[in-house]
Amino acid sequence: MPSFFGVLSRGSAHHPSNRRLLLLVVLFLFFQSVASANELPWVEHSVLRGETADSIATKYAVSSKTVERANELAARTEPLKTGEKLLVPKKESDLLSTLAEVRARRRGESSLPSIKKEQPIQVPLPAPKKKPLPRPAEPFLRPLAGRITSPFGMRGGRLHDGVDIPAPAGTTIVAARPGKVVFSGTIQGYGRTVTIDHGDGMKTRYSHNSANLVKKGDVVRQGQPIAKVGRTGRATCTHVHFSVLVNGKAINPEKYLR
Repeated sequence: MPSFFGVLSRGSAHHPSNRRLLLLVVLFLFFQSVASANELPWVEHSVLRGETADSIATKYAVSSKTVERANELAARTEPLKTGEKLLVPKKESDLLSTLAEVRARRRGESSLPSIKKEQPIQVPLPAPKKKPLPRPAEPFLRPLAGRITSPFGMRGGRLHDGVDIPAPAGTTIVAARPGKVVFSGTIQGYGRTVTIDHGDGMKTRYSHNSANLVKKGDVVRQGQPIAKVGRTGRATCTHVHFSVLVNGKAINPEKYLR
């Protein structure tokens, strides 16, 4: 730029306006050499909702003071706005060059012919919310009239995976909901058992029966007799052990009973 330096030679190099102009030219040449190497001393960051200077500084591993000084945030009274652009120095030593670019942009200028786009930041996604338990289309019928004498939960260090409803031997047990019988036989500890699949990952199980009245593959309606109360398996009295399984996991049946 010979014409520029000629002007400086004819004027006073110590004049304040000339010193400022010289500084801008030096910075411009510096930034051009940096840009040619495709390495800018800052990253352009779009402010996300709820972000502060501290959280932005943490993302880029610089101090919050560096972010504040580079963007002259101390003089502001309003908080950062979503979508607002900030220039974040890549290193603490890049503060002055970043500040010069910030001030140039406020004048509608830039010290560089092109600005490097901000690098994508990997923001951790929030943990997915737990899906609520599925609610059946029809309410559950009680498989047996009577009160629950042993509820769902831990008992003697083991999970009691259903509820117990006592009744005299031979009392009819009915299907809580319509579905398809997927098991009718004997399970160790549970005795004679009937399991019905109701779809959507939900099954019901009826255990300790004296007799099963349905077989595997039968389609049953709600309220249809499926078994008789007994005391088979590990049982201290005649009762039905009624379980609800959602995707194979035992759920408290009282959440579904009327």
